[in-house]
Amino acid sequence: MKKHFPFFTLVFLLIIVLAGCAQTKQYTPQPIGTQYNLTGMPADLVRVQVNDLRAERKNSEQLIQGIKGQILSALSTKKITGNRSFYSLQIDIIEHRSFFTLGNWNASTKLRIRLIGPKNNIIGNWKAEGNAHRSNMWGYATSKAVSQDAYDIAIADMMSILSSVSLPAYNIRK
Repeated sequence: MKKHFPFFTLVFLLIIVLAGCAQTKQYTPQPIGTQYNLTGMPADLVRVQVNDLRAERKNSEQLIQGIKGQILSALSTKKITGNRSFYSLQIDIIEHRSFFTLGNWNASTKLRIRLIGPKNNIIGNWKAEGNAHRSNMWGYATSKAVSQDAYDIAIADMMSILSSVSLPAYNIRK
C-alpha cells in the first residue's frame, strides 16, 4: 500500500519556506576606505547634524556616527580668519535596509541633505541614493554585502553633490 503525502502538508511546508524567504535586514555599514575632500566647505564654518528618520532603527547610533565621521573627515581644513558665519549641514537617513525577493538580496540607502545658511535660509536641498542587488549565494552574508554596496553608493552620491558646493569666501589661509 502506497502512502500518500497529504496535499495540505505540502502546501503548509511551501508557505513556511516562502515566508522564511521574505525578510528584511538592517546592518551597520563599515566606513568607506575612499577619502573624500570637500574643498568648498571649511570645517571651521560647517556644523554637521545627522538624523535617523527610519521607523525601524536598529544600530541607529552607529549609522549616525559613521555618516557624521565620513562628512567631518572630508571637510576642508583651511583656516578661516575674520568674521565667521556658521552653516548647518543636516543629513537625514530616510532608508537603509536590505530585503530578499525571488532569490536576490536587494538593498536601498536614501539620504536627504540640507545646507542651511547663517540666517536660517536653505542654501541647498538634495537627495542621495544607493541601490544594489546580488544573487543569494551566502544567505545573510550576501545581505550584509549588498547593504554595504548600497551604503557606499549613497555616500559617494552625497559626496559628489557636496563637492560642487562652495561656501562664500572669507579670509582663508592655506
